[in-house]
Amino acid sequence: MSNNGKYQLLFSALETMVIFISFALVNINSFIRFRQFPEVDNYSDNEGAYIFVAILVVILIVFSLSRNQLVVTYLATWKKNTSLMVFLGYALISVLWTVYFPATLYKLIFLFFSSIAGSYLAIRYKMHGVINILTWVAAICSLLSIMIVVYFPLVGVMQNQLFLGSWTGIFWHRNHSGNIFAYFNMIFLLRFLLDEESTKRQKIIFALFYILSAIIVFGSRSATGVIVFLFLHFVVGLTIVWLKFHERITPRHYVASAAFLLAGFLVFITNTGFFFGLLGRSANMTGRVPVWQDLFQNFYLQNPVLGYGYGALWMQKSFRILMQIRHNWGNQVYFADNGFFDILLNTGLLGFLLFMAIYIPLGIRSFKQAVNSKWLVYFFPFLTFLFIFIGNLTYSFMLEVDQFVWMLLVIMVFLTTSPKSSSIAQPYSQPNSTKLTNEV
Repeated sequence: MSNNGKYQLLFSALETMVIFISFALVNINSFIRFRQFPEVDNYSDNEGAYIFVAILVVILIVFSLSRNQLVVTYLATWKKNTSLMVFLGYALISVLWTVYFPATLYKLIFLFFSSIAGSYLAIRYKMHGVINILTWVAAICSLLSIMIVVYFPLVGVMQNQLFLGSWTGIFWHRNHSGNIFAYFNMIFLLRFLLDEESTKRQKIIFALFYILSAIIVFGSRSATGVIVFLFLHFVVGLTIVWLKFHERITPRHYVASAAFLLAGFLVFITNTGFFFGLLGRSANMTGRVPVWQDLFQNFYLQNPVLGYGYGALWMQKSFRILMQIRHNWGNQVYFADNGFFDILLNTGLLGFLLFMAIYIPLGIRSFKQAVNSKWLVYFFPFLTFLFIFIGNLTYSFMLEVDQFVWMLLVIMVFLTTSPKSSSIAQPYSQPNSTKLTNEV
């Protein structure tokens, strides 16, 4: 093998390692047998090692960007996302008023790490490469989860009385697993539909992983996971119908569809007891509503503008136990079970508005990109945007236990604002026309 070949192999191995370690670090506190709430008062334990590895990965990311001549593109795309930079800057200065400085400092390190890693993945690998990477991540997580459930049920299946028998797989809680695998399931579905040049064997593999991830979602017995699963399938179904028939759809059809969806939403919110009862849950969302009321009235309103400091509130064990006692829960209350509410609590109204200045434009850009392209693959950022929304309504995926969903958000922000030309080979062929039938 020539020296160039050896170096190329080394560079490929380094980039693979960057991807693997990045996803491991942003999920590290949500894995089973790992601490969901790190010991941040000193870094002599695992937390110090996590920080050291994160620094090494950032160095490798800078090296990869330089080697692939992407530094200028990377920095230029960051300049386009000033709202993201402002939010990160605001989170940083919240150390000035945080109620728990060590927690805010630790969480900030991984907020910035996940932002750097997510933006790098988007710039380096573009849309198709990111989908490929997430497919591999989803496949590995699915295989590991089912193996743990089958061979180590005392680890992969919840044992406490309240959630007895619920699958967790590699993650710490059934609601976490249910939501994440609903998203992974959507990725396998898209790969099955998109890869027109895939062999029959590859199609079968995507179909099997689709079934496997669906089994994990329902095995988790997570109502939120099932809702996310059904919601994403509904949206993908609507997308396929629109791509096939959009040329025949008139404004009247859009108005009728909007009225139908609005009516369905109103029926749902006025009959939550019935619908949650179908999933074995109460109308107060298994105790979430009283907790939200308590947090809003007795805690948020005490610091409404600036909040309690980024990542600070729930990292305090005393606060988690206080909420457990106040609401007579069998376990500590780990977070608000609403990602948007937790942003409001920790960063205040100002931080929440800064976050929405990132999130809402992402939804608008990703929707426009999808509609204008009329190609199913470009609906992926918009589907991820919707997953982040529905997943965070009854679970705190946003910046609490881990940074995975935040990294997904950053990836989608950069995918929808970076140049469309790719720095790596594309796994999908460009269609000759815009019709869905050319893709599925």
